[in-house]
Amino acid sequence: MEPPDGAPGIGHCMRSFESYLEANHRVEKPVVHISLNPSPDDILTNEQLSVIAREYLAKLGYGNQPFIMYKHSDTGRPHLHIVTTCITDQGTKINDYKI
Repeated sequence: MEPPDGAPGIGHCMRSFESYLEANHRVEKPVVHISLNPSPDDILTNEQLSVIAREYLAKLGYGNQPFIMYKHSDTGRPHLHIVTTCITDQGTKINDYKI
């Protein structure tokens, strides 16, 4: 969910999670952090990294969830951090035994 005036800020990103988090207060850890670390030998474009991340989320059952994706190179190679929620818009918890 992006604002009509351009790139979302952190506040906008966090608000996109609110309705999901409000749907179920019983989940102890409602937010999921995933780090995707391609091989240092792989030279991937931002588009390729985005496709890989979306496919990864979909295969884990998070394909319809809001998420924040951040790319950086603090380890000497580009990698992604993804933050999402394991609570669906219906209030059910996504099984996270796969992570």
